[in-house]
Amino acid sequence: MKKSEAKIKDKTTGLSSPFDTTSHKTEWTCAAKITEWINRIVEDNHLGLGKAEVETKTKQSGKCPDIILFETPTSERVLCVMETKQPYYDVFNEEELKIPARDKAVKRKAPYFATCNFRQLIWYNTERVIRQEPEEYQIHSKYTLSDIWDLDKIEEIRFKNPIINGLAQFLKDLVEVYTHKRPEPLLPVDELLIFRLHEKVNRLARYYRTIIEDNAHKDPNFSKELQRWFIEQEWQFTWSDSDYAKVARQTAYLLVNKILFYYLLKAKRPYLSSIVIPDDLIRGGQLQKQLQSYFEYVLEKIDYETIYSADFIDQTAFPDNKEVVEEIRDLIKALKSYDFRELEYEIIGNIFQRLIPIEEQHSLGQYFTSVDVVDLILRVSMKHETEKVLDPSCGAGTFLVRAYTQKRLLNKKLNHEEILDSLWGVDIAKFPAHLATINLAIQDLSVDKNYPNIAQGDFFDLLVTTEGFELPEKWRKMRQKTVDSEEREITYPRWFDCVVGNPPYTRQEEIQEITREEGYKENLIEKSLYDINENKLANISKRAGIYAYFFVHGMKFLRDGGRFGFIVSNSWLDVDYGKGLQELFLMNYKITAIIESKIERWFELADINTCIVILEKCKSKKERDKNFARFVYLKKPLRYFIPPLQKRWEEQVKRKNAIEDLIHTILAHNNFYENEDLRIFPKKQRELWNEGYDADSKRYVGAKWGKYIRA
Repeated sequence: MKKSEAKIKDKTTGLSSPFDTTSHKTEWTCAAKITEWINRIVEDNHLGLGKAEVETKTKQSGKCPDIILFETPTSERVLCVMETKQPYYDVFNEEELKIPARDKAVKRKAPYFATCNFRQLIWYNTERVIRQEPEEYQIHSKYTLSDIWDLDKIEEIRFKNPIINGLAQFLKDLVEVYTHKRPEPLLPVDELLIFRLHEKVNRLARYYRTIIEDNAHKDPNFSKELQRWFIEQEWQFTWSDSDYAKVARQTAYLLVNKILFYYLLKAKRPYLSSIVIPDDLIRGGQLQKQLQSYFEYVLEKIDYETIYSADFIDQTAFPDNKEVVEEIRDLIKALKSYDFRELEYEIIGNIFQRLIPIEEQHSLGQYFTSVDVVDLILRVSMKHETEKVLDPSCGAGTFLVRAYTQKRLLNKKLNHEEILDSLWGVDIAKFPAHLATINLAIQDLSVDKNYPNIAQGDFFDLLVTTEGFELPEKWRKMRQKTVDSEEREITYPRWFDCVVGNPPYTRQEEIQEITREEGYKENLIEKSLYDINENKLANISKRAGIYAYFFVHGMKFLRDGGRFGFIVSNSWLDVDYGKGLQELFLMNYKITAIIESKIERWFELADINTCIVILEKCKSKKERDKNFARFVYLKKPLRYFIPPLQKRWEEQVKRKNAIEDLIHTILAHNNFYENEDLRIFPKKQRELWNEGYDADSKRYVGAKWGKYIRA
């Protein structure tokens, strides 16, 4: 970003720049402070370096200050030059940071230089930069210093301490490498790219946060669209700072994902052009049209609707703000410099999987179920590698990605396209559907026909017929695309072998408050509780959470003998409104197992206790009645039974076998069993029915099943 772009008011929009401050401390002042801290670190840790000095700008050059690190206390040889700029500068900025630092390092014959914006520090090898080697070879390492934006606050403990710690690590590494105590480090390309993308998301989100809040207060139409978008994500809009931050970061991640995925596609498909943004393009609307033209061409050739379709949130990403346009232009330029053809697919997958930091996933509404829970549910639900699996609330695709892996473990000869054809996911929100599509596609980017079956929409809009199910008309049209000039023939499964997942937990009283849609709960009930012939399938209380309706509607998609595997709230086991689910299970399924943990929570929300429910659809009342429902209470964490997830094939096989051992232990007991690890209480379903059946009213009134687990 150029200095001229860092004004208090953006000339195009009049909005205050989120990077501009009224700071009294300039980069000159803070460079001096950094120098002071460097000298203290050198002295306290006996690093043997000479004193660091600050050079101020001269009248002749007008250059901004740089910090000089001398080789030893008695030497005049410069070891490293550090160029500093305000936090609103991108630390990778060539014009204002990298090139000036390189030139000063060359002038002083320094083997190293660094760029610093008080948030990050990048350590370069001068010779490699001069030789214009790939960026990952030019950079020795990167350091996160702080999350400061206002330099007036640099001496606050929350900023000062992490900056000092980051500087100390940099100086230690610098000395050890220069004195040959360890070899020069090479920064892995995925580490570097993830670092750059994280910073780009941070910078874009700062802009978006300000612009979105401003528009929400000033533009009634924008405000309505924003509230509608929150409803679609199943979030409640409260006009809070966290709401604006959430939508801003999701907007930034969506944009970064789209552009990154485009370049991955381009590496495999030469007919895709490099993205070119004219230098004179400065308005967001123009930039959106330019980028969308590239994305539309992808949609003409390849079925990636869930990634490249545009909606309200995409428009938000392109305000008429010159600085935002410049940030996006810089992102495109950075990605264009990478040769993705040279990257292994495993590295590319790692980039996407780590793009959203773990600590952010919850705030963005991405509830990633524990992999141990997911694998346990899948191993007991999925009997064969060819079985068709549906996750009706797939989120970012954890269940589907793990099902992909387990199918490979069951049969190494299965190819990528065969596995994708057997996996289906639905999510009501765009961002999770977008992530699920990418997370499945990157399992093997070497395959041309790489089209995950992920649909964005309401699961309760899926149409069910006497023959099975059909996608709604809008989804069928959406997915009938040509594929690299070939017509794609999509075969919709008539039935699924497994319905698995972690359906949303939303209490009855919250549903209308979140959706703000009159009669939403009634419509949900109408869609889920009745079949195509208007026969009522279950008696679910209106007090139940949405997850209860997923059980009912999901049943319509299962073949007889198919399995259900959900992790849900355990409240239905002990409350009056749970009787509807109990009756549904007893009349339609053989209950394989209901599993709780004594010592660990399996759901993202800490105030919700959960259980795993495994069911097998069964039309025969005789078989259901004689089936043993096993109520299981785990006294040890799942990690005690299941080894950690590792990449090596042998370790994955060991993990699969360990899960199967746990399942075998659970299913092997037809009588009460308990040891120090777990407790198993088998109960015939006929007995469960009799316990909850009221002979006088001749109807099922329910019972408290929790006693069998926690007895």
